[in-house]
Amino acid sequence: MHGGERSSAQQVVVGLGVGIGSAVVGLLPWIVTGMRLPLQNTWATPTTDPSDMPIALLPFSQYAVTTIAAVLLVGGAVTGIVVRVLRDRGVLGRSGSLAALGGLVGLQVVAVVETAVVTGAGMRMDGTPGTGGDISASQLYVVALAVGSLVCVAVAAVLAVLIGRAAPGGALVALALAAVALGVWADALVVPPVESVGDGAGAALAVLRWLPAVAVGAAIAWTGLRTIGQGVGAVVALGVLWTGTALITAVSYALGSRVYLPYPVEMVSAGATVFVMALGPAGASLVPVVVAAVVGVLGAVAVRWWARRRHRPEAV
Repeated sequence: MHGGERSSAQQVVVGLGVGIGSAVVGLLPWIVTGMRLPLQNTWATPTTDPSDMPIALLPFSQYAVTTIAAVLLVGGAVTGIVVRVLRDRGVLGRSGSLAALGGLVGLQVVAVVETAVVTGAGMRMDGTPGTGGDISASQLYVVALAVGSLVCVAVAAVLAVLIGRAAPGGALVALALAAVALGVWADALVVPPVESVGDGAGAALAVLRWLPAVAVGAAIAWTGLRTIGQGVGAVVALGVLWTGTALITAVSYALGSRVYLPYPVEMVSAGATVFVMALGPAGASLVPVVVAAVVGVLGAVAVRWWARRRHRPEAV
């Protein structure tokens, strides 16, 4: 009994390390920038020097919404992948998996709360009273970013569970969503959030554009295409890649334009228009789906061939 309890305790420690470490990996693009809060439009103390801004664990800004989502979702995906590998090797059981989830969610919630507190403390809270109470535009801004980030934490937890413990079909769909976030995550490593693209970064971004498609294709190859269920899962994963890429394009356009910020209805309308355009043949989201399909089919064939070769009895 004592040995079993010690083993369970060890699993919890390993699981916590996995969850916390995965959350840190997700935050890596923001960590390498120095984690200075981006300049804010309604900051109480006007400043033009980013180095004067306080340290924040997330890049709260309407121009970095997709980056916030990406660093949180990638953390969840990494947790799920590591848990699945360690579970298959008998290193983590149920208690270890739950501990990994707790470590992930715990650190991400701390990051959201810390950033919300730091941002709210420095914002100018005068200005536009809201209906039913004196809620300033700055307060609404901070609350919206905090709530949106917490929703992303919840989605990251779902991704971790699906990737870590679901059947291959469910894990594949979760991996496809994570792959879409991975593209934004990788871009943020090259170009820090809310900064403009430099001359030297253009080539790297052009290559990284194909990363989500290759990742989805690799996930399809891992799952295989031997059954109807696997085929359906692959189609759903390709749909997630298609719509997810278009959604990122639309959100980045709508929130990245100061013209639409005072007009939320027009902002949503503009984003919806860009979303529909990105889904079409003239958009940028359809070609990666074709690339992912080709990589997935060829990869599945290669994996199946390799598995047959390994299990083929040697000729005497």
